[in-house]
Amino acid sequence: MSEVILTKNRIEPGKRDRLREWMTEITTRREEAIETLRYEGMISEAAFLEQTDDADYLVYYMEAEDIDGVYEAFQSSPYEIDHEHGEVLDEVLADDQPKRDIELLYHLVNPEHR
Repeated sequence: MSEVILTKNRIEPGKRDRLREWMTEITTRREEAIETLRYEGMISEAAFLEQTDDADYLVYYMEAEDIDGVYEAFQSSPYEIDHEHGEVLDEVLADDQPKRDIELLYHLVNPEHR
């Protein structure tokens, strides 16, 4: 059974457009991005932008057989797009993140679509 995780990180003020540009670039480099998913063992990944009155947030959904393994593979990735991704996230995400405890309540997968 796969594991899923949801993360939410505050974006530095004034960095939202840079994040949008990078996410657009990932979309244009789709085949390269898909190859990194294969390398990492990721099943699916989605990024969302949440805009609130107090701040903007990057919300990530990830699904994999082994989430810890995905993080380890990302850290040692031979793919340039992964290195660029890490650099952009370091640039746009705030250093001081509030502690979050996002509890998974349920995760269903339609077996006919796997």
